[in-house]
Amino acid sequence: MKNLTPSLIAIAVTLFLYNSSSYALDLPKTVVSNNPQCLIDVPKFDRPLVNGDIDTLPVNAEANQLEAIYPNIAIYKGEVLIEQGNRTVQADKVTIDTQDSNNRIVTLEGDITYQDNLIKMKGDKASMNLNNNDADMIPSEYHLVNRLGRGNADKMQLEKNRYVILKKGSFTSCPINDSTWDIKGTTVIHDNEEQFLEVWNAVFSIGKVPVLYSPYLQLPTGNKRRSGLLMPNFGYDSIDGIDFSIPVYWNIAPNYDATFTPRVLEKRGLQLQTEFRYLNEIGLGTLAFDWLQHDTKYNEDRDNRFNGNNYDDNRHRWLFHWKNDELINYNWRFYADTTRVSDNQYLTNLSSKYASQTAGYLTQYYKIAYNDENWDIMLGYRHFQPFHSELKNSLYQTQPQLDMNYYNNDLGPFKFRVFSQVSRFLTSGKSKPKAWRAHFEPTLNYTLSNSWSLLTTETGIMATHYNQDNINKHIEQYKYLDKKVNRFLPKFSIDGKVIFERDVPFINGYTQTLEPRVKYIYIPYRNQSNISDYDSTILQSDYIGLFRDQPYSGLDRIASTNKISTGVTTRFYDNNKVEKFNLSIGQITYFTKSKTSEHNNDLDENSDTGSITWASDNFWRISNDIIFRSGVQYDTRIDTISLANAIFEYRPTGDKLIQLSYRYANRNYIDTVDKNPFYRGYRQDISQAGMMTAWPLSQTFNAVGSYYYDVKLEQTTDGSIGLNYSDCCWGTTVQYGRKLTDWDNTSRKSKYENKLSINFELKGLGSNRDTKAKMLNFGKLPYNTAFE
Repeated sequence: MKNLTPSLIAIAVTLFLYNSSSYALDLPKTVVSNNPQCLIDVPKFDRPLVNGDIDTLPVNAEANQLEAIYPNIAIYKGEVLIEQGNRTVQADKVTIDTQDSNNRIVTLEGDITYQDNLIKMKGDKASMNLNNNDADMIPSEYHLVNRLGRGNADKMQLEKNRYVILKKGSFTSCPINDSTWDIKGTTVIHDNEEQFLEVWNAVFSIGKVPVLYSPYLQLPTGNKRRSGLLMPNFGYDSIDGIDFSIPVYWNIAPNYDATFTPRVLEKRGLQLQTEFRYLNEIGLGTLAFDWLQHDTKYNEDRDNRFNGNNYDDNRHRWLFHWKNDELINYNWRFYADTTRVSDNQYLTNLSSKYASQTAGYLTQYYKIAYNDENWDIMLGYRHFQPFHSELKNSLYQTQPQLDMNYYNNDLGPFKFRVFSQVSRFLTSGKSKPKAWRAHFEPTLNYTLSNSWSLLTTETGIMATHYNQDNINKHIEQYKYLDKKVNRFLPKFSIDGKVIFERDVPFINGYTQTLEPRVKYIYIPYRNQSNISDYDSTILQSDYIGLFRDQPYSGLDRIASTNKISTGVTTRFYDNNKVEKFNLSIGQITYFTKSKTSEHNNDLDENSDTGSITWASDNFWRISNDIIFRSGVQYDTRIDTISLANAIFEYRPTGDKLIQLSYRYANRNYIDTVDKNPFYRGYRQDISQAGMMTAWPLSQTFNAVGSYYYDVKLEQTTDGSIGLNYSDCCWGTTVQYGRKLTDWDNTSRKSKYENKLSINFELKGLGSNRDTKAKMLNFGKLPYNTAFE
């Protein structure tokens, strides 16, 4: 055989021939084809499936002429049709010989067609054993039933109603009259039960041009998971150059699998990505580890201080991820969600599906929990890995934290709850205080409700003890701290809601509700300047947030509260009780100034009492295909909108999508929420508009694009465009994107990365790739639907 020298593209395509139909343990199986046109000429098996011993099933025969040689030979001639169980045979002449009851032979001649629930075959001459369903046919062509897959052979054998053996045979998943690609071999074995194909001396051809030879080849033809090579990924970006990876899948057991992915980055080196997934009687989880021995570009950037001094002193680059959720028994549960990387530039340079650099840090979290009818108890450990030294010295970790909740609902109309927590706060900041905190909070609740109203009254006591150490009184923000602090705060709230309903007079069949809500909360003032801030931050005041008891998360800042929250929601339902529209608007009115100490945040310094915060949320199902959502928050203390967002989505079908979005955050609000000085050097109002679309250009071409623009900075935040070609035989995706990756403190400009990605796919080989979903998630800002 002459030598074959495949091109790079040919190698990328043909490597897919080793692809196994492996998909995650929690993912649904893929369909045979997304395009029903691909299955027009595919043989169908529409009859009820017949089960049972083939020896006991009757044989029915029809023909124009019958010749019987008593007692064991029958010869049928002319338009012969024979049926037994799930199989049918058509031929010009059929001879049935039953002299040996253990070896009943059928000989077929002339224009033969054989079909069962698995395969359809055609040939000129064949023989079949009625006892075991073995068959030989020469020459022959075949087509898999109800799915793509066909070929021909000099000789075909059917054994044990499972194996199709081809001598000098071929296979392709392309439809009839389409020979874009095929595989030929001296021996081809198709296993119908395990749904895979084995080929010896395989030659893969595109059209009539052979591009790859392999002495042995195995590829899937169905949805069963099998070990082997997965679809290779080829990409290019302006920073790393060529990015090429080939996943290797290992189907260890039905509930265990692993994937090993060698990844070559032109300007960095060779990376090995590994993932192990497990599913057992008590839970499931994922364990992953990525390793890059020597990163050439990272070392050069660090030597040249490409990102200033923001580098760690590491020789190797790695990522570790473990996510585990196990229900040990009816009461006990163990949960882990941890991700760590070798350095603070890792996710920017190498990216990962397990984490993103946008949060500014990674979390390592473990907890063991117990629950029964009256108790919820959880012991947790939380550690952070920040990407910037300023965050490293400011983030507090809870090591450990014990939460206990006791419930008693057997007190007549009352519900009694006790929440308690013990936490240890640690930080790597040498000048920052550390603390033990114990909190005890009993609450008594009384609720009256019916189908149109709800009234809830709640009262309780919040008792907190602090034991703080490492207090540096010479630092301004810590000069008021005390080592031991006891804080006692009572609380009282009453929350009422009424639902009015009427038929809409101007829209036939529609119903409108009007749902006013009023909530009063009182918590007295306690000076908390002697307590450091370990886990408290200001929460967003969207419409739901107007009715929170506290504007802060955590327990370190419990603001004095003498306020009334008022709001109203209206909803419109059609005659099928589908919500078509809702609008909520509300406000918070303070009777006395809300504060935690005499050293309040920036917003509280601007106003004492009165109407402080307004919020509105809106949902509008314009039609079954169009959704609009929006939210606005207005703060009188900065006398402007603090937060706003809007999203409009048109999705007429599953493959058509247009989404427009906008988000806004006021700089003064950001400064109040996040006191970290690291970000203040380039902080400004966030005003970003975006568009995302996916649309079929024809039956075979699909386009996907996204674009996000920062109005304040007058620059692109993220953008991509992609084109997917997919017919009944093969497919390819080409996508280009430009995304913001970092901020240059020296030049005061944003840093960008340009990325090109190319992927190939051969249809009918068990691929589970959701191409459109992958294209929509190509950029830094992935697709989030407005329909959910």
